[in-house]
Amino acid sequence: MTVAAPRRAFFRKSLVVPTEHGAWSWLLVPWLTGAVVGLATPVSAPLPFLALLLTLVGGLSAYMIRQPATAWVRIRRGRGRKADQPLALGWTLGFSLVALLCLLGLFLLGRVALLGLAIPFAAILVAYLLAARRGRAAMRSLWMELAGAAGLALTASAAYIAVTGQLTPTALALWGLMALQNVTGVFYVRQRLAGPKEHDANRGLTLWGHAAAFAVVAATSALGWTPWLAAVPFAGFLARGLWAVQQPRPVPNMKRFGFTEIGVELLGGALIAAGYLLLVGL
Repeated sequence: MTVAAPRRAFFRKSLVVPTEHGAWSWLLVPWLTGAVVGLATPVSAPLPFLALLLTLVGGLSAYMIRQPATAWVRIRRGRGRKADQPLALGWTLGFSLVALLCLLGLFLLGRVALLGLAIPFAAILVAYLLAARRGRAAMRSLWMELAGAAGLALTASAAYIAVTGQLTPTALALWGLMALQNVTGVFYVRQRLAGPKEHDANRGLTLWGHAAAFAVVAATSALGWTPWLAAVPFAGFLARGLWAVQQPRPVPNMKRFGFTEIGVELLGGALIAAGYLLLVGL
């Protein structure tokens, strides 16, 4: 009597899928905002929709690299199952290959300006891998969450460049605006999910983080670097940040809270995009 060998698993959710569910909106909303603003811009490079698709697939693949890559680093440090090491390495290489193929396709389409975004993305990925070597607490620190949120906003510039073919001040401004929106989201979510003691410890960072984001956007709007309408969502973020720090605000339903945050992100991105559309006369 023969015993069937156990089937080898090629997918493990914990090794492949990022655990930060809210981070998907921090990637997709900036991409959508950059795409809308880019399509409204008079300057357009050839095959903009194909380039947009490549930035979306490539951006998602680049984002997915972090989970298996950090798992692989942790396993090599003796903090995970040795048997999972080939699987983690395989998914890391697979996602890297897809991201590189999309980048190559974009270069063939003439979007070489995207090289300007490679350095900040690589720096953030390296920071995550170094944090993985130090342990789970370092990876979940506030500063790593802020860096990741700002890094995911690079998709706004990537989508804009995919349509226009140019790394312009508008592309950089979109990154800045969406990065600030993502960062305020980090402060707010952490404040809402904090316990009573953590609430008091976090309130200063939450308050000043929201205030600084609004001040920066208001200043850039006054200087004419960003549209005035872009300051509107940040005024709303500041108002809800003030509400959140007054006293502990427990989250009664995590799923509803998550969908609400996605809606807030979409509304903020829509107002920022609308500001740029008004500038071009649409």
